[in-house]
Amino acid sequence: MSFYQHQKGVGLIEVLVALVLLAVGVLGYSILQLRAVDASSEALSRSQGMLIVRSLAENMRANPAAQSNYPAAVRGYTNISTAPTAPSPSCSNNICTPAQMARFDAFMAARAAFDIGMNVTMGSCPGVASAPIQRQCLFIAWGNTTLSATGTAADVSNCMNTSGVYINGSNCLMMEAY
Repeated sequence: MSFYQHQKGVGLIEVLVALVLLAVGVLGYSILQLRAVDASSEALSRSQGMLIVRSLAENMRANPAAQSNYPAAVRGYTNISTAPTAPSPSCSNNICTPAQMARFDAFMAARAAFDIGMNVTMGSCPGVASAPIQRQCLFIAWGNTTLSATGTAADVSNCMNTSGVYINGSNCLMMEAY
């Protein structure tokens, strides 16, 4: 009988230890699931951003007569805080000059970016300042990464450094346009 006296409550302790181990396992799984959701959200943002800049780059290649108009047109929509207004005339149903088409293409990209919480700009590609032909790049950022621009230059220092290396923790993409 004394053997059973010493065993009282041992089964309960074993159950409690098993529950603690189960709780640690479930907590680990929950953290893993949260990281997976964050990773898929980041992948979605990258895909959406790439679609916007790729579309704009293709429009630029289709309008070679206005390539010099695109940087200023795109920078005009950088860091907007309200939905952009369409330029006049609307080139979706009117005949436009190449320069008007450049402004309309920039508007369409800015509107698509704004609708999903992104910001787009265009400027000289970083890391190629000594190239004989200055390359132009499109930049798109989201989250806490900000872009800014003036009529003549884009500031992408929150996205990447002057050598073209992405800043750690930035949420942005760069695409060479031409």
